[in-house]
Amino acid sequence: MRPTLPGAPTGPAGGPGAPALDRAPGTASRLLRVGRELAAPLGIYVATRAIAAVFILVTAPGRTVVIEELNGYHSAVQTTLPADYGTIVTSWDGQWYWDIVLNGYPDRVVDAAGHPVQSALAFFPLYPTLVEAVMALTGLGFEVAAPLTSLLLGAAAVAVVFRLVEQSLDRRRALAAVAMLCCFISAPVLQIAYTESLALLLVATGLLLLRRRRYWLAAAAILLLGLTRNIALTFLPVVLVHWLVREHHHRAGSENRPPRAALGVLAVVPLVATALWPTIAGVLSGRADAYLTTIQAWPGFTGSALRPPWAAAMTGGGPTSWIAAAALLGLLLALMSTQAVRAWGPELWAWTAAVIGFVLLTTSATTSLARYLLLAFPLGLVLMPDTDGRGLRRVQNLVVALACIVGLVLQFIWVDSILVFAGPDGGLGFP
Repeated sequence: MRPTLPGAPTGPAGGPGAPALDRAPGTASRLLRVGRELAAPLGIYVATRAIAAVFILVTAPGRTVVIEELNGYHSAVQTTLPADYGTIVTSWDGQWYWDIVLNGYPDRVVDAAGHPVQSALAFFPLYPTLVEAVMALTGLGFEVAAPLTSLLLGAAAVAVVFRLVEQSLDRRRALAAVAMLCCFISAPVLQIAYTESLALLLVATGLLLLRRRRYWLAAAAILLLGLTRNIALTFLPVVLVHWLVREHHHRAGSENRPPRAALGVLAVVPLVATALWPTIAGVLSGRADAYLTTIQAWPGFTGSALRPPWAAAMTGGGPTSWIAAAALLGLLLALMSTQAVRAWGPELWAWTAAVIGFVLLTTSATTSLARYLLLAFPLGLVLMPDTDGRGLRRVQNLVVALACIVGLVLQFIWVDSILVFAGPDGGLGFP
């Protein structure tokens, strides 16, 4: 056997024993390939964020009401009128996150009479923690660091959404999904001081890892989601559907037996993630029910999924409202049961159904619904069922382009009337 000289590579050329210099070209080529693959979806993201920024800049002077005087509006810092871009992108919930960065979390969730009060404990900690880290690293103030953090997280989220849909379906529909997501009515929220960018990144990452069967990494994404938004529970039916599909394939002889222990643990993770922040909030405040107590101070709280907040609104609208709601629900159920939608794969299909169901059961009939439904990003794929016909594909592309144009028009209305809250008497609602 020929002796090996000290420091000489012990593996094949380009393998583990090769010098870093030999491996560098391979790494560089992989990075270039990934860059080329992601150029289109990220280009769509950048272009639509620029359009949304123009919408905000154009409409911001329209905020003429003193928004701090609105009932229930929380202000961490005093703003000036007319409003500018920085004021708009740190409004509403952004003020709560600014308060958390400035003052941390409080230990009080009731007033002197014992009634629940709105508190920063209703807002999850991962996003303000990331913003605070960006502020420490860059020296930027919250008014710049927070929207910048959201913008960068949104770019990462779009890249992962693209990969998820591409691997589940194909590149054409992945680009269409990204375009419709970026042109969705509430997509400007991806560049303001809200948690949507981070939540979208963690949701898409969790779904992609679940699809790739990287269960322990998927569990980490779900746990982080539990520190971002109160939607981690939505992953439970997704994990169960994924598991059932794998068991079905195993019984059919098309794959080996799934790792039931790992999947069993993963099914518990959404429950743990859901309890994570309420438990931490209880420790911070010295009151075990602190989180559940403070959210009672927000409009629409009922405390039970059996009495969803929107039910009261429907009751006030009379029989016509219930008939319309039943028809809409029936249409949604029929849509989700079609073969074209099931062809998305269990992860995309189950997530879409679960997140829409979660929103219906837990949220009020308010203008915030447009923001919540941003996370139901696969739903736009109903416009692009699989087809081999070139003519049909062209029609689908035109339909998606039209949907994006309509979405951008609705974005302008959303920015003007809801985010900016423009007009002498204010806007239509809140984000």
